[in-house]
Amino acid sequence: MLILGLVLIVVAAALIVLGLFTTGNGDLEDPTATLLGLPVGGTTIFVIGLVAGVLLLFGLWLTKWGGKLQARNMKEKREMRKLAKSLQDVTPESKDDANN
Repeated sequence: MLILGLVLIVVAAALIVLGLFTTGNGDLEDPTATLLGLPVGGTTIFVIGLVAGVLLLFGLWLTKWGGKLQARNMKEKREMRKLAKSLQDVTPESKDDANN
């Protein structure tokens, strides 16, 4: 999830940069712009910005959630290693006591 969040953030940033570098024709009567050589209107640029904002927020949320999940898993693994080590330390002593 962490990687997916980072990918979404990069895609959102690319969309924002793409929206910022649209070129207008300077005509107030026909306010169209060109985006990668294609004519787009103001509504299209707004939708691109809206999608970029949603992707950015969702990417940040996924990154935060994935980081928490990863931290919790690492904490559980660390606790399991401690338990396994303490169990290994206890097991040989109990076997020696049972044999005597």
